[in-house]
Amino acid sequence: MKENQLDLVLVPVALSVVIGYHLWLLHTIIHHPTRTVVGLNAIARQRWAAAIMADPQKNAILAVQTLRNNIMASTVLATTAITLVSLISVFMGATTNSSPLTSASMLIYGNKTHLLSSVKYFAISLCFISAFVCNVQIVFIIFDSNNTLVMPN
Repeated sequence: MKENQLDLVLVPVALSVVIGYHLWLLHTIIHHPTRTVVGLNAIARQRWAAAIMADPQKNAILAVQTLRNNIMASTVLATTAITLVSLISVFMGATTNSSPLTSASMLIYGNKTHLLSSVKYFAISLCFISAFVCNVQIVFIIFDSNNTLVMPN
C-alpha cells in the first residue's frame, strides 16, 4: 500500500480503537467503579469531602489549599494546550508556504497534500483547543466547590 493511501486505513482503525476503549471504560466505570482509576478517584474525593466537611473550622485552610493547587495545575495544563496550538499553527504555516520536502512536512505521515496536511493540523489543534476548554471549565468547577466547602451553610 502506498504511503498516501495509508490514511484510508489508519484513521478508521485509530478512531474505532479510541471509541471502543472509551465505551469499555464507560461500561467499567458504571458497573465496576473500583476497577478503574476514575472510580477510585471518585471514591477518594467523596471521602475527602466528607472528612473536610466533618469539621469545617479545622479543615477549611486545607480544603482551600488543596483546591488552589488543583486550580494551578489546571491553569498550567490550559496554558500548555494553548502553547501547543500556537506551535502547531507555526508548523502549519511552515508547511503550506514551502516545498513539500521541508523538515516540517516530515512530521506528517501518510498523504502530504496541502489540503490533507491542513486537515491533520486542524484536527490536532482542535484536540488541544478542547483540552484548553476542559481545563478552563475545571477551574470554574473547582472554584465553585471551594465556595461550597468553605461555606457549607
